[in-house]
Amino acid sequence: MTEPPRGAAERVAYLIRLVAAGPHRFSLGELAARAELPPSTVHRLLKVLLDCGFVERGSGQSYRPGRELYRTASQLIARFDLTRSARPFLDMLVAEWQETAVLCAYSPPGRCGIIADVVSTPHLLRFAVEKGGEVALPWGSLGRAILAFLPTGEGEILLRKAGDGPLTGRPRPTRAELEADLARIRKEGTARYFDPRHDIAGIAAPIFGAEKEMLGCIGVTMPSARYRLHEEDDLAAAVRLAASRISELAAISYS
Repeated sequence: MTEPPRGAAERVAYLIRLVAAGPHRFSLGELAARAELPPSTVHRLLKVLLDCGFVERGSGQSYRPGRELYRTASQLIARFDLTRSARPFLDMLVAEWQETAVLCAYSPPGRCGIIADVVSTPHLLRFAVEKGGEVALPWGSLGRAILAFLPTGEGEILLRKAGDGPLTGRPRPTRAELEADLARIRKEGTARYFDPRHDIAGIAAPIFGAEKEMLGCIGVTMPSARYRLHEEDDLAAAVRLAASRISELAAISYS
């Protein structure tokens, strides 16, 4: 989000996300600064969160996440924990292909991917992937595996705002080129990326929820120098199968 929300409901939801993201203790002024909202506005909204139990008073003038926020989060996690459910499949991909396996969760508010988990390759030569990092959706196999399956309206917003590649600095492809690649991804069920100039390559497949909503993707990433050493279609099939199994777990959890 590039600017604070304006509506009261949107601001409450915005503050909940900021509280959940940390730190564990914060002052009114610190939260107002992070939210880029007037302290008087944040004070009024904090009262709503206090009444709901999503925020509690700490020592002195501090606040902290409330027990009701933890309870609500734990209920959702108990139903389906994407990271925990995907970990065996990440381990399996690394064991079979000896390349770094990555779980990327889709963040609708930020319209981006978030690296939720990584299992690194045993090779010393590897492409560094850090948990918590953001993934720009118009770029790479992880990003496009998500972008290709977003609702038309969400995808259109991202396509209009797409800039140069965040890792490579390469100019964005033409609209026709990008749409052709997204159509291929939807047909094959996997996104493939190969860039020998920057020594980056990867294959990823989408993960869906019980109602076919986008949850994220799972993929493998590697230096492009090793990409051609693999049977590309077999690797794509393995990634696609892993994504399908995680999607099945999500559907069972929410049924």
